[in-house]
Amino acid sequence: MDHVPPSRLTPVLSGPAPGVLAARRRSRWPRLFRPTIAQRVFLVGAIPIALIALVGFLSVLLLDRADLARDGALEASNIYRQVVSGMSAQDAFVSGARSARERQAAAFSASVTGASAGLRALEGRTSDPVQASSIVQTRATLQRYQALMGELTRATRESDRLVGEMDARLQTLLRLTDDARERQTRSNHGLVDTLTARDRALGLTRDVVDSALALRAALADGMLVLVGGRSPSETSVSASFEMARMRNAAARLAEAITAAKAGGAGERAAPDLGTGSPRALRDALERVDRQLKVDITAQRTLQGEISNLLAYTVDAHETEQATQNIAVDTLKLARYSREVIGARKADAIPAIDAQGRSIGEKVAALPISPRIQSEMIDALDEWRSGLRAVRQGLEEQSRLLIDMSDTAGIMLLQVSGLNNDLSRHADAIGSAVRRILLAGGGMAFLLASGAGLMVARSITKPLHRLERGMIARASRTDAGLLPEADRLDELGSMARATNNVLQERDGREAALRRAKEESDETLLRLRETQADLIQAEKLASLGQLVAGVAHEINTPLGVALTTATTMAGDVRRFEAATADGRVTREAFSSFVARMAEGTRLTTCNVERAAGLVHAFKQVAADQASGERREFEFGEFARDLFTSLGPLRKRAGHELEVACEPGLRLNSYPGALAQVLTNLLSNAYAHAYAPGQTGTIRVEAQRQGAGALRIAFSDDGRGIAREDRPRVFDPFFTTGRATGSTGLGLHIVFNLVTATLGGSVSLAGGAGPGTTFWVDLPLDAPRHDGPARAAGRAADAR
Repeated sequence: MDHVPPSRLTPVLSGPAPGVLAARRRSRWPRLFRPTIAQRVFLVGAIPIALIALVGFLSVLLLDRADLARDGALEASNIYRQVVSGMSAQDAFVSGARSARERQAAAFSASVTGASAGLRALEGRTSDPVQASSIVQTRATLQRYQALMGELTRATRESDRLVGEMDARLQTLLRLTDDARERQTRSNHGLVDTLTARDRALGLTRDVVDSALALRAALADGMLVLVGGRSPSETSVSASFEMARMRNAAARLAEAITAAKAGGAGERAAPDLGTGSPRALRDALERVDRQLKVDITAQRTLQGEISNLLAYTVDAHETEQATQNIAVDTLKLARYSREVIGARKADAIPAIDAQGRSIGEKVAALPISPRIQSEMIDALDEWRSGLRAVRQGLEEQSRLLIDMSDTAGIMLLQVSGLNNDLSRHADAIGSAVRRILLAGGGMAFLLASGAGLMVARSITKPLHRLERGMIARASRTDAGLLPEADRLDELGSMARATNNVLQERDGREAALRRAKEESDETLLRLRETQADLIQAEKLASLGQLVAGVAHEINTPLGVALTTATTMAGDVRRFEAATADGRVTREAFSSFVARMAEGTRLTTCNVERAAGLVHAFKQVAADQASGERREFEFGEFARDLFTSLGPLRKRAGHELEVACEPGLRLNSYPGALAQVLTNLLSNAYAHAYAPGQTGTIRVEAQRQGAGALRIAFSDDGRGIAREDRPRVFDPFFTTGRATGSTGLGLHIVFNLVTATLGGSVSLAGGAGPGTTFWVDLPLDAPRHDGPARAAGRAADAR
């Protein structure tokens, strides 16, 4: 061992220098709480992360409450639809046919039962006493509405029974009227037959009388010729002519008598002219005169009978016509009464009763069978009694309908108010989430910035002092030891090591070797410090990743804030216009449309921010969450890509969506929306070079009986062959320099495989364009909880 002069060993043997002791006395108390550099670097990254995690936790809690409130509002809307459906069923019950009323009553019962079940479920979920009281009142109103419908059903059934009995009475009256009319018709037919026979007998008798008168005239003329004073030659010629005339007249009379016998017009004989002597002609003339008296009397008798028959026929025809008129009036009365009863016009029933009384008076005046007449009057009296009972039933139904209308109006107002309360509650929770996210993000940024500056200052300032002290002691040997040796952190270790070097610098050779060993030990500690700095750099990178996530959250929040600001401006302008009285229907409709669009856009972007928080949490836990429900994919895709419209406009690309109609899924729409959003964001960020635009196409079609394939493709620059196997790995990205985190496709993989129960793959090979195939079942598997879903995600990786 080399000899070291005692003067060079003095610093070691004499202890710390006075400046060092003074520094130690000044910093004795604060150094007990001074963290190391590693601890400071850890705190720089851990505090913002812890704050963001706390904000995310609070946001998740509030979002769960908001989801419960929205579910309550949705349930209230469903109750409203059930109530409206019940009112429609009630209207159909009142105005429908009797045969369809049982079906309408069943539809009303189903709607009211559904609304009551919804109110019970809503009462079990709510914790607000005011909302609970409103639900109880609404249920009481619904029960009163249902009870009134029961009374209306009973009254309507009784009225239908009475109407049925009245129809039966009218049918009886019509049947009796038809019987009377048929009897009168048969009597009329007999009169016509008798009148026809008498008319035929009268014609035959008239022919006989006419022929007998012709024969009498011929006999008279012949007798005048025979007994006249003419010459024999003139007498002979005239007698021959008159004899021929008489014989022709006798022949015609014989023919008429034969026809009369054949027609049943009596028995008589034609006169015999004999030899044509005057005596024979006189006898024949006397016989003809006697028979003429008989035939003329018979002819007059037939004429009287025919006149009587004609008068009786007219009376019978009028009776038949009156009977037919009664039948027609009865049919009109039946149709009019059905119309009045169907329209429930109780005030029109007295007029119908007056018509029935008029028909009864007409029946009483008919010359028909007393038995049939009595039965017709009894049937009509019973019908009028039923009509008066129906009037009372209609008045009761009208009262019930008025009560039901009032009750239904109150119930609709109650359900609408309940829906509005739940919606306002959900909106209030959403506003609280936005405020927490904004405040938490701002606090995290300020805290991270301040902590970074403080930690950097606390490290660089001692390092500069140490640097200056080392430079000074390198040139001067009497400068003493470094004052930072009392620090408990890495800088203190470096100062103490340097002091040891200085103490051993002028020592003996053995002291030099010990100093070398201490230097090696110090070098080892420096390497450890270097490792700690590398770890700190990793934590700083994690901080940048968190900042990137915060920036992603800030984007939808900025859109929501901008939309809310715009809506606030529109509200102020609308208030000003309302105060001035300048609001038109068109302006009001435009204002309502803008408010609806602004509300939808704000809600959509806040939900997207919440989804980003969930997505960042899913990266760590490989866990899917969300509510399961049934929905139509085409409508869902249109709503989703409409909410992502600002992203598409900013990127400048075209988006085409083609969905097979009728695709209904029973799945998790929240997870599916996250998948499509990440795929779209990935395409916008990586598919195209800066300044380049293209077309992104989303196609959805059924695969077999229970599966769905979503083809998500773009016409961009594609993915390199060596990068394709790693696209679903966490934190893998080719755009780290532009702020990409490398988590988008990893989250897509986890959601599709763990939550949605499907598969996702990268189709095709290297080259332009990229296509992702997402195969999903139409009925997604049910998950018992987040832990099990996360476990499946881990197994999938």
